[in-house]
Amino acid sequence: MKLFKDKRAFFVSLLVGAVMSVVVSLLRGVGAGKTAAENLIGFSDGFFVTGILFAGIGGLLIISTATDFFDMLTYGFKSLVVLFTPFKNPKDHPRFYDYKQMRKEKRGEVKTFLLFAGLALIALSALALGISGLFVQ
Repeated sequence: MKLFKDKRAFFVSLLVGAVMSVVVSLLRGVGAGKTAAENLIGFSDGFFVTGILFAGIGGLLIISTATDFFDMLTYGFKSLVVLFTPFKNPKDHPRFYDYKQMRKEKRGEVKTFLLFAGLALIALSALALGISGLFVQ
């Protein structure tokens, strides 16, 4: 079973997530003056925050590409633009049914790489937290 097609996108998002995790960890006070357990807890916090962020955005990305959950919302915003700008003619604006059919034809395949990158970062967070428990006496 193939979970995601684009492995390069997964590894790039995992690398970006790792960099963001290190930045969050440094903001949490990870450094040379702390014990190993305190540093690992800081890294665990960084990986968890970034992992939750990536997994949440990845989940929304799956919902938006796999279903028509956000179609009504995007149609409403486009209708507001047509209603309040003088540059677009409301008669040229498609009806909701026609808009949904156009979206169904344009809908791409589900992108799961960001969700799995977020879950991998959360797993790294759990691993760092578990290892930090070994250093606590």
